[in-house]
Amino acid sequence: MNVHITNIYGFIHDQNLRKKQNQFADAAHALGFKEMGIFNFDVSTDTENELSKRIDGIISSLQFNDLVFVQLPTGNGEHYDNFLINKIKAYNTKVCVLLHQTIEYEYVLNAADLIMPTNNEVHAYLKEHNYSNVFYKKNINYEFSMISNSSNVLSSDFYIKKYLIDAVDQLEEPVLSEDVIHIGFGLHDKDGHYSVWVGTAMQSILEHTDSKICFHILHDETVSEENKRKLKQVAHQKGDVIEFHQIDSAEFECIKDRTQGFTIGTMFRCMLPELLPDLSKIVYLDADIFVNTDIKELWEFDICDYCLAGVVDEGVIKFHTPNILYKYPKIDRNQYFNAGVLCMNLTKIKQIGNLRDLVVEFLVNNPEATYPDQDAFNVLFHNNILYLDSSWNQFVYSHREENIDTLNPGIYHFAADVLVVYSNSKIDMEYFKTLCRTPWSDYEIENRIGGCVRRLNDRINQYEKMIYRLSMPKVKHIFYGEENFMLRKLYNSIDLGEDDYRVMKLAYNQDDDILPCKDLEALKEESGPIIIFVLYESDNYTAIQNLEELGYINGEDFFVAARFLSFLDGGFA
Repeated sequence: MNVHITNIYGFIHDQNLRKKQNQFADAAHALGFKEMGIFNFDVSTDTENELSKRIDGIISSLQFNDLVFVQLPTGNGEHYDNFLINKIKAYNTKVCVLLHQTIEYEYVLNAADLIMPTNNEVHAYLKEHNYSNVFYKKNINYEFSMISNSSNVLSSDFYIKKYLIDAVDQLEEPVLSEDVIHIGFGLHDKDGHYSVWVGTAMQSILEHTDSKICFHILHDETVSEENKRKLKQVAHQKGDVIEFHQIDSAEFECIKDRTQGFTIGTMFRCMLPELLPDLSKIVYLDADIFVNTDIKELWEFDICDYCLAGVVDEGVIKFHTPNILYKYPKIDRNQYFNAGVLCMNLTKIKQIGNLRDLVVEFLVNNPEATYPDQDAFNVLFHNNILYLDSSWNQFVYSHREENIDTLNPGIYHFAADVLVVYSNSKIDMEYFKTLCRTPWSDYEIENRIGGCVRRLNDRINQYEKMIYRLSMPKVKHIFYGEENFMLRKLYNSIDLGEDDYRVMKLAYNQDDDILPCKDLEALKEESGPIIIFVLYESDNYTAIQNLEELGYINGEDFFVAARFLSFLDGGFA
């Protein structure tokens, strides 16, 4: 669905009317509305056929089911305005009349889906004549004089945008039909750059389905009106629906410390059964996913006998066991599911209890939980989930690691990873191309490519400095941190000497360590040439600070491994 707004041009006797229409049109342009330009002329000189052709030209960009803000009066008279509205309504559009002056055009005022008065005089007239389609927004008292007469341009522009956005929201009717696929996202956008992930996920969904979609965005106060507008723009491009549900962050105040390292938005999914009481099923998706298949297939899985449908977490299978599994041994490690892609049976979940209360209670009673709501879901629903094929939630890092050059149907999950444009993997390239088709493309193209160039330049710079230090005769290699896969990859790239060792603030040795570990103080005894490779997260992220306090210089005496290693080896992406 596109949103249009009319605007008048030409020689206009009423300059105040022209100024007001131009002002509203400028605000609408900033919100992404398309303009329909109307020129003032002597209508009486046109035949009905000529007038019809003129108006057809004005509305040539109109498509079925669009939304049109018609600013009235146009200055061309009642007959022209009636003809314009009649033509627009033929496209099954919703018409919102922005009424700047009192007019007695019965057809126009009754045909409009919504009438928005822009000053107190018009507002009083409409109220007096009991028009039922006049715009009244709950709990908001618009000061029409501020909109129309304020000399403060910025203030006026803000109120106009707010007025237009609220009108669009009111005209978008809630969609709860089971014939529509309902998809939910949780969105906390502290820095304003997370909404693009949700928008790109939505774009990927819409490009792979012909089904009608209703997106439910569960968000808090951090999501800006600009990002809401862009999310609407994505949803409306094919006539689909988007609904915003604002969450009060106080709902999770008692566990906010438990979500450190995770966006609080991940908790919002717990509100779905309560927020959508008339809906029986919904697909929930994390923001960092890419859908390369028809989402209808996921929607149509029969989960009548289950609370959830999801996929076993491949990260748990390959790398680590969540702490919570030691406390709840009845949950098989091979059945611990990832909560980033879920089909949720809301009716059955509500039979168990209030999901938000159940999850909060779990986290209060289980402080050892590593992955807040995901751990809670696994304990609550471990025997009430339909397990799906891994293609429905496959991790991007595996796709890169295996250097897969085809993109099979399925859902790809970045899972705490980021888009790496220079990875040469098919998933990163397809994701980037999809992102470029969203309303965030201008900023993101420059941001992503610029970030890649800076990262690669930094890596080259690190290697150039490192070569000088490594080439010193009898240089000793010292590694700061616990032995993990990153350090062991470094070992394989360097000709280790018998005097090489590791350091930590307090030495920590394990039986399978390749190099011995010494206390950090051991560095004070070194007199010959050394080069230190450091894991920046060591000693609770104080490693770099500790080395600098000993007088070592970053980029000369020591090098942060994540800065020069490939992202496939654990380096910064």
